[in-house]
Amino acid sequence: MKYPTPTTLKTDNGWKVEVFYEGKSVSRLWIIDRQMRIGAGVGTDHEHRNRGLAIRVLRRSLKLMRKQGYDTSVLFGTQDFYHRVGFATCFPEHDFSVDTRVAEGVRSALKTRPMKPSDLVAVRKIYEHQNQTATATVVRDRTWLRFPMGSGFDKTGATEVVYAPGTVGKVLGYVLYDETEERCRAAEVGGSGAQVQGAIIRFLGQRAVQLRRERVSASVASDHPFSVYCRSLGCHDETRYPANGGPMGRIIDLPGFLAGIAPELALRWPDGAPKQISLQCEDGGATLTKRRGAVTVKAGTSGRSLRVKDAALMMQLAMGFRHADDAIDAGTLSGTRPQLALARELFPLRVAYMSWPDRF
Repeated sequence: MKYPTPTTLKTDNGWKVEVFYEGKSVSRLWIIDRQMRIGAGVGTDHEHRNRGLAIRVLRRSLKLMRKQGYDTSVLFGTQDFYHRVGFATCFPEHDFSVDTRVAEGVRSALKTRPMKPSDLVAVRKIYEHQNQTATATVVRDRTWLRFPMGSGFDKTGATEVVYAPGTVGKVLGYVLYDETEERCRAAEVGGSGAQVQGAIIRFLGQRAVQLRRERVSASVASDHPFSVYCRSLGCHDETRYPANGGPMGRIIDLPGFLAGIAPELALRWPDGAPKQISLQCEDGGATLTKRRGAVTVKAGTSGRSLRVKDAALMMQLAMGFRHADDAIDAGTLSGTRPQLALARELFPLRVAYMSWPDRF
């Protein structure tokens, strides 16, 4: 069976790459534009699987992204497949849960109500304020208008906002939860302070009672204010690091990627460290220079380079998923002693998380 070359189509928020067979789309991938702090959906029809179509679509998509100026690609993949085109797991998945009886009994002077369209601006601002330094979170600018889903690609969500009595129009926090009777699960939580967090967990607890569910669960990072608040209630916290699957990424344009995170690198760059460092990957190199408190990035290398095995490892280091020492011990990161010392400072371990609604 011979399949034609994948086609490309510009969409409102990115691109669609797909293979047509006898007039029907049998394998496709969506490239979704996202600005991530320091995406893509792919599928093949069952009867056309195991014929190399997904790999062809992925390779065509990577070429398209290079041409269109994308510097990074992130996807959420099945086990042992996407590494074939240079992707590696780059951040973990997080879940925690609280006993329903404990959650419903939490006291708070604040109240909750269903979100209205006029609340969206406040909700977006709360999210941006809370996540401005959180690794892997997606930037939501003024074009953001809705939550496209709950805590899964097949889950719809509803939103409850927190307010103070007498100020019903002022949003202090919010919770996006799955609109299902199967479980009581929060897909995203926003807001700070014990009163806000208490109002949210109480709402979820009351909802869990109505659904006859023994536990309230949430898909948020382990260092999120809501997770930290719930520690005092007694919670079950789980962080999963998928092996060669789940949240995966790779750098497409190394100089472009490093230029995007240059302000953060400038903050991490310690006094007394070398003022310049070159990084060399299999796909190319880049030189970083710190001058007057700012970091500039140029394509190409200068002098002896810090050698990184591939773009996938570079992504893992940048996202805080791998520690530099692990890569050094594995022989996949090498350089001079001062270069390696600087790499440890520039790429520390971090708790990264991307909210489910931003994954598509």
